Amino acid sequence: MNIVKTIKQKLPYLGVSAALLLAAVAPGIISTQAFAAQVTERSIALSSSSFDADNVTYEVGFTAVQAAGAFTIDFCSEGTDPAEACTTPTGFSANVVTTATPDFSIGTKSAGKVIVIGDIDAADTVVVALDAINNPTAEGPLYARITTYAGESQANAGTPKLDQGSVAIQITNTISVSGAVLESLTFCVASATITQNCANASANAPVLKLGETVGTIKALQVGVVSTGLLYTQISTNATTGAVITLKSSTPCGGLQRVGAAICDIAPAQNLDIEDNDTTAKFGVKTGTAAATAGVTTATGTIQPAATSLYNSGSFVFNYAANNSTGVTSPLGDPFLDTDDKPADNQNMPLTFGATVTNSTPAGNYSTSLNMIATGKF
Repeated sequence: MNIVKTIKQKLPYLGVSAALLLAAVAPGIISTQAFAAQVTERSIALSSSSFDADNVTYEVGFTAVQAAGAFTIDFCSEGTDPAEACTTPTGFSANVVTTATPDFSIGTKSAGKVIVIGDIDAADTVVVALDAINNPTAEGPLYARITTYAGESQANAGTPKLDQGSVAIQITNTISVSGAVLESLTFCVASATITQNCANASANAPVLKLGETVGTIKALQVGVVSTGLLYTQISTNATTGAVITLKSSTPCGGLQRVGAAICDIAPAQNLDIEDNDTTAKFGVKTGTAAATAGVTTATGTIQPAATSLYNSGSFVFNYAANNSTGVTSPLGDPFLDTDDKPADNQNMPLTFGATVTNSTPAGNYSTSLNMIATGKF
């Protein structure tokens, strides 16, 4: 999910203020088909799930059954059954798709079909990043059908087929997450405590304006950590759980002033923000996982990602200036996970905080964030 609307479109600003707009990506229910030879561990991770988003990366992964020299991906509106017709979703385009994945290249391509060439051995785990894809122009399901062939000529002819498999992806609006998984995954972010199965999330948009009340306006103040709460919920039956990545569209990783080229309120990275802090910082602090109220079948957990810096004691925003890792990297920063297990109606509050100094330039500050949930199978 990519939030393209700026904060200034959502809220007016007065003085030194900071507004935070988060989006949740909510993958839909996934259906799979059984074939004579079925590729396993299929998944597609998207760098953005927003409808009408351009230049999106689709990271395709699967485990082959038989050796192959090429595979095709058909992107369809109808479903995952290869016997059904395949109509390219309106606005979807892979016409200029490229890949930088070593040992793989792009063969024939069209709006809704891509041939990927590369030597694949039996039982190989294949991971190929497809760049420069345009998402459909409307929200709804998008189905990817993967088929392997002996080589490029067979892939162009469409026969004989070796292995097959399919993945379903949900393209949604800017308050939902998209991820391609094999079974089911639901994830949402909201500005209020979330009810069972994200039922009230769409009615409570994840929008924050950080600051202290000064007269009739809200503004960040020196010596005060201004905070705000958002809430997350995840349910997935993925056998090894799910990972939620955090991605910032602000190149400098923090809160950026309108018209400025840098973040005058910098990402906190692994430095805590304390009261009376003499720095201008922005970060997020995780909360305590809890089951949704009234859901007696709730299981599992949601927690800071195992290898991440995020925690419940410090405000953090992991950022690297070269964008190779962290929240400004192409696929975002690992943020939360379900401890490699399925989860049902597990919730976590997230506290966002910011500080300023006497020299922090006056103006309106904002950032746009994506949270993308992907199941692990």
